[in-house]
Amino acid sequence: MMTDYPTQDRSFTLTRVIAASRHAVFTAWTDPEHLAWFYNPDMPTPATPIEVDLRVGGTWKQQMVVNEDLSYPTGGIYLEIVPDERLVFRWGAAGGWPELGGGNELGAPVVTVQLNGAGSETELVLTVRFAAHLDINEVQKLIREGTQEGWAATIDRVKESSAITPVTSGRMAGPRVYLSFPGTAREALTFYSDVFGGELSLYTYEDFGRSDGDPTAIAHGTLDGVVALAGSDAAEGQSTVRLEGIMLSLLGTAEPAVLHEWFDKLSVDGSVLDPLSPKPWGASDGQVIDRHGLHWLVGYEPAA
Repeated sequence: MMTDYPTQDRSFTLTRVIAASRHAVFTAWTDPEHLAWFYNPDMPTPATPIEVDLRVGGTWKQQMVVNEDLSYPTGGIYLEIVPDERLVFRWGAAGGWPELGGGNELGAPVVTVQLNGAGSETELVLTVRFAAHLDINEVQKLIREGTQEGWAATIDRVKESSAITPVTSGRMAGPRVYLSFPGTAREALTFYSDVFGGELSLYTYEDFGRSDGDPTAIAHGTLDGVVALAGSDAAEGQSTVRLEGIMLSLLGTAEPAVLHEWFDKLSVDGSVLDPLSPKPWGASDGQVIDRHGLHWLVGYEPAA
């Protein structure tokens, strides 16, 4: 479903409903790998890298590829970040808007991406607002002659992001566990990074401009790799992680030697419920609850 509200003065609003969770849509907007696919899925992964510094005051920069012969810089400066809910940035400020006051970043439009809903469907509401000091006729001309149409085409392609749908590499985004920790998110996610490897990204409440917790607490963290996890420090009144009746399965996700190494590392200061060893049915598996309370099932089939 789509809704495009008529242009009113200095802003316009576009609405789309996307068959994906808010987390998947937020990831599509903020992860460089996934961002390339929806920004232009016909010409994915521009020749120059996409840079994303996901914090208030941080920037994202990329080359917008139109076709094989035409590309141009785009980007923005983040003004507000609420994971899985809201993203506000000054669009074009990172690359300049020479047609709006000689590259003055305060003349660049402010874009708000609001994500509403729950479960497997997200309402994406995008508002683009131009600065009050700009000439209204110039603003109206920019909106009429491509800005609104361009953003409409862009958000129509969000569903093409590799965070939401399969891409030509054959990979598909799967569920990612998102954990709320009792003030231990940095320690926990660093621990899992040490166990599994991968790329760890941590952003504090201060980075996101939040005042509802310790400025040094983790507002959003991700571990990307063979094992993908995400989490944050719980805000006041928010429940923290407690797993009952559920295990995180690592069955067959790596070579046996690697699985044994993971099991041993997860066991440090944790509880081994069942050693990783051969079982009567022929496979090898084991269970461990790690120091942060996650229950893991680790195992593999015998070699052929």
